[in-house]
Amino acid sequence: MAEAIIELKSVERHYVQGPRKLTILNGADFSLKRGEIVALVAPSGTGKSTLLHTAGLLERPDAGDVILAGRACGRLSDDERTAIRRNDVGFVYQFHHLLPEFTALENIMMPQLIKGLTRKEAAERSAQLLDYMQIGKRAQHRPSELSGGEQ
Repeated sequence: MAEAIIELKSVERHYVQGPRKLTILNGADFSLKRGEIVALVAPSGTGKSTLLHTAGLLERPDAGDVILAGRACGRLSDDERTAIRRNDVGFVYQFHHLLPEFTALENIMMPQLIKGLTRKEAAERSAQLLDYMQIGKRAQHRPSELSGGEQ
């Protein structure tokens, strides 16, 4: 049986709004195995984004733990979580966070350059990713020249 690459165990997330404490996640459990494809479908305002932000280490759980590839990450420092996000976690956002003055290739290169790859390494890896997504021919197009799906 494949090991989970992402696990949430009894995760809680709360937000304070004035005198009220809103519970968004209350003992949430989730597991994703390598190669598994899941859809997170629920009404607006039910905690989908909070669940994803917590699983991706953008937010720290108030209780419980997030385990990535067997490593407990829920109580790591901001710097440690940032390093894991930079090196091991990728996001595909619902809204495009592309820099309009850069090409598709350059936009994909940015996180790799931040990670410390050379320009050549980042360009090669980014071209591979564009080819994998079947939009390699659009590498030199700016975001405004790409369709929503291509973005």
